[in-house]
Formats: sequence, structure tokens, C-alpha cells
Amino acid sequence: MTNINCKAEKCCYNSCEKCLKGQIDVEGLYAKSKVGTFCQSYKNIEYNPIKEMEIACEITDDRLHKVSCSANYCVFYNEGVCDNKEITIGKETSLYRSETECDSFTLK
Repeated sequence: MTNINCKAEKCCYNSCEKCLKGQIDVEGLYAKSKVGTFCQSYKNIEYNPIKEMEIACEITDDRLHKVSCSANYCVFYNEGVCDNKEITIGKETSLYRSETECDSFTLK
């Protein structure tokens, strides 16, 4: 299980740079760097206003999440699951899932 940090400011699951979604899917089957990866679970808050409540930044969300992953060239890839204890989904300015990146990607 993984702790997910999220820098994608427009994602509806991002609360104070923590991911609130219970499970995310990171794509990047042929990625050789973070540039080829993206968070398939990203949803733009402007087009998908699904936040049910606001969570104060002072409250830390220490839940661990399941991260499905297809980036099989990453050292943390293990049969479709991310083995890293903590990852960061990046690109603050992302408007679409294809613009996000797994900043924690490390080439094998």
C-alpha cells in the first residue's frame, strides 16, 4: 500500500496535496521516464465537481492506497501494482489526465 502525494491542483481528489481516492491507476506501459506516465484516475474538478466535503489542510490523511500501475519499466512496478511506499503525482498545471506524471517513476 502506498501514500499518495498529489500536486495536480485541478484534480477533484486532491486535498492539500494528498490524494483522497482509495485506489488510483497509473499508466505508462512503454514509459522510460516520468514523462510517459499519467494518473488514469485524475478528474478535473471543473468538469467533475464530485468533492462531497472540504477537508482542512491541518488534517493529515495518512491512509494508504492501492496503486495499480502499468509502468513496467519502473523499479517499483510489481505485477501491475506499485511497490513504492510513497509516490507523488505531479504537474501542478494539469487540466487532463494525460498531462499528469508520476514523479516517483524510477527507471529499472
